[in-house]
Amino acid sequence: MSVTVIPHWGAWLIGLLVLLGLLLLDLAHHGLVARFDDWAFAKMPHQPDNRFWNLVAWVGEPWAVVVYVLILTVALLVIHEEQAAAWVLWTLGIGNVLGIITKKTLKRERPGAHLEHDDGYSFPSGHVLGGTTLYLMVVELWPIWPVIVIGGVAWLLVASSRIILRAHHISDVAGTVLFAGAWFIISTLLYQLIF
Repeated sequence: MSVTVIPHWGAWLIGLLVLLGLLLLDLAHHGLVARFDDWAFAKMPHQPDNRFWNLVAWVGEPWAVVVYVLILTVALLVIHEEQAAAWVLWTLGIGNVLGIITKKTLKRERPGAHLEHDDGYSFPSGHVLGGTTLYLMVVELWPIWPVIVIGGVAWLLVASSRIILRAHHISDVAGTVLFAGAWFIISTLLYQLIF
């Protein structure tokens, strides 16, 4: 089992970073994307008490993703995949640290009417950052259809819960996916350089 670099990784990385930069620039000037966020929330139902979406959000909590990654790491160590285990740990760990630094630097406010326990800033979403990173790692390690489909559905549900529960703007979720994708590519490059 090894981690491979995505073909044309440079183009992917540049594309993701450019899109992320444009998104952040637009949001800083309350441009088209920020107006879309406002328009979409006005049209979407607000379901703060929906048990299903609250359960999905709980399953995708950042602390839960850390637990899933620790279980994945132990499983990799049991099958003697020490390098992959190290990669999984640093990918989520450093990704989370980068997310926290970004969140504290940008200080984007959450949407109005968000759940009380969703405190702190809005971008990047910890749920979406962890979930996207976990999904990309699992698909990288086991690129088979059941993993891709089941993991993809789980990832989509967690990302959707952040919008439906008004924990994040739509652009926060989209930007976090770009952020996680860019970090994932960088992490696979680091794996290739180290191992």
